[in-house]
Amino acid sequence: MTAPREARTTTNPKKRGIGLLGLIALVISSSIGSGVFALSTDISAAAAPGAAMLAWLVTGIGFIALANTFGRLSLERPDLDGIVAYAKEGFGPFVGFVSGWGYWLSIWIGNVAFGVMLATAIGYFFPPFSDGLTVGAVTFISVVNWLIVLLVNRGVEEASVVNVIVMICKLVPIFVFIVAMILVFSFDVFTADFWGTLANNLGGADAPGDVPTQVVNCFMVMMWVFVGMEGASVLGHRARNKADVSRATILGVAALVVIYVAASVLPYGYLPREELMRLGSPSMAYIFQEVVGPWGGAFISAGLIISIFGAWLSYTILASEAMNRMAQMELLPRFFVRLNRHGAPTACLVTTGIMIQVLSVVMLFSEAAYQFAYSLCTASIVISWGLAAAYMVKLSWPRRREGAGRAFALSLFATVFLTVAILLAGVDLLMLCCIAYVPGIVFFVMARKEHGASPVMRRWEMALAAALLVIAVVSAVMVASGAITI
Repeated sequence: MTAPREARTTTNPKKRGIGLLGLIALVISSSIGSGVFALSTDISAAAAPGAAMLAWLVTGIGFIALANTFGRLSLERPDLDGIVAYAKEGFGPFVGFVSGWGYWLSIWIGNVAFGVMLATAIGYFFPPFSDGLTVGAVTFISVVNWLIVLLVNRGVEEASVVNVIVMICKLVPIFVFIVAMILVFSFDVFTADFWGTLANNLGGADAPGDVPTQVVNCFMVMMWVFVGMEGASVLGHRARNKADVSRATILGVAALVVIYVAASVLPYGYLPREELMRLGSPSMAYIFQEVVGPWGGAFISAGLIISIFGAWLSYTILASEAMNRMAQMELLPRFFVRLNRHGAPTACLVTTGIMIQVLSVVMLFSEAAYQFAYSLCTASIVISWGLAAAYMVKLSWPRRREGAGRAFALSLFATVFLTVAILLAGVDLLMLCCIAYVPGIVFFVMARKEHGASPVMRRWEMALAAALLVIAVVSAVMVASGAITI
């Protein structure tokens, strides 16, 4: 008897699987995109060095807790693959859809942000790209987008090998920058206005506000640079060894915390906060140029270009895999389940590529495309992170006194941290995300009917969907009236 098309196309006998190094590379390369190269300016605009270090302490603990949560989930529920499966298993199909759709949105929106920054970085060497986002720059972004789609369409295991190489290339300039900052570090400069008291006394645009305000203002950019840390979990079903998913996530996030703290805090010991705030973007290039001379800016800009290519590749893999897994879980129509002969989800890749293409063109009319894209990307993915952490809370609660106390405490801290941080720093962005859920809800209902689900949605799920639609309408009105700016 002839096997169904889905059964024939989802098996790849030549699959080798992604090893530990490949998974670690995926975590690091997915997260280190463009954000780390602009951290000095973004963080200094929000906080003085003391408050920035305090914000990193809270954020670092939060993401180490989240990494441990993902690691523990991969070990306790090896039958589930990725953050979408965790949300679906813990809270039902519609919440699983909410997690998956938000994750997919965040990843391809992040790719658009990468494209905008890539054009800016190339402008350092190619003057026609240095005057903002032009038609030529969007054309270039479009070509890169479809080339990466074609590469991933050849098979994600092969693309992960490229990821390891790119990770090594992108980390070299970052480490060189950190070493340079250590060599020129001055405690006198670093402690001159440690908590921003002097700047607050002087008043004006440079005043950072009180310490709690400074910490909150750091959260969005700090969370943005961790987008992608869930990469090993999303591709867990393609790991050579399932236990590697946990190790890769924890090791990768720990390395990221060290890199980000060093790259953003050490410059406070070289230039005063007021000077760091006024540097061009990417600030790392201009700081290094100040230290070593003109070649330094070119060196860092080249590293940024490589970094963006690597992150863009990783994000494309993650976005297509998330969409494919949603379809396998009957949260999206069957069309998105099919894999090509290389084991890649072509329909998901093409859909993702089209969305990147459309938004790239729209960004021609935006004055703050990069900042808006990465902020919306962060708000979207926090929904998915938070639901996965909440599932670990639910899973470990009954066993908290029987060996699962540590897992319960870490997952609870991660859930609370993510919830509080996004509500304090980006509630308007969460509201905007609801607009993007409207077409997704239509796809979800289509998929449920296609698979004969009865009922299509339970009453509380219908209430949640209605709430999302109401918030979407309110958000659209607020955008039209100028109450929320894009």
